[in-house]
Amino acid sequence: MQRRLARACVVVLLACVTAFTTVTPAAADDLDSDRFRVTLRTVSGHYQDVGPQGPSVGDSFTFSDKLFHRGERVGRDDGRCDVTRAGPGRFAFQCVVTLTLRGRGQIALQGVFAFRRGVPDRNKVIAITGGTGIYAGASGSAKLMDGRDEPTRLQVRLR
Repeated sequence: MQRRLARACVVVLLACVTAFTTVTPAAADDLDSDRFRVTLRTVSGHYQDVGPQGPSVGDSFTFSDKLFHRGERVGRDDGRCDVTRAGPGRFAFQCVVTLTLRGRGQIALQGVFAFRRGVPDRNKVIAITGGTGIYAGASGSAKLMDGRDEPTRLQVRLR
C-alpha cells in the first residue's frame, strides 16, 4: 500500500514538474506578456531609388507584413525606412514602423538600422516609442532577427 502511494506521489510530482516546465516558457512568449516574438511574412514592399543606383541619401523603402504568433495570424506591420547615410559598401536606414495586433492595440517603433556589405548586423534593435490599447504608453525595444533560410522574426521586449 505504501509503495502504491509513493508511486502515485511520484507520478503526481512528475506531472506537476512537466506541466510547470512546459507552460511557463510558453506564457513568457504570450502576446499579452512583456516579451513575445512574431514571425513576419511580407505582403508588400517598395524601394524608391531617387539618387544614384543603389542606396543613397533620400531613398526610401515602404512595406507591410502579416504577423504570426505560433502559426496563427495576429496582426500586421506597416512601415517606412529612409536612407540617411550612404557610402561605399555601407548605408543606414531611419525607420518608423507600427505593429497592429488584433484586439490588443498598436506598438510604435522607431530607430536606425546600419548595414555594411559583407558584415552581418546581428544587433538590429529598434526602440518602442509608444502604443495604443493594452500597449498604451509602451516603451522598450524590438529586435529584428533574420537569418538565411529562416523566417524573419521580431522579438518584442516591453518595459
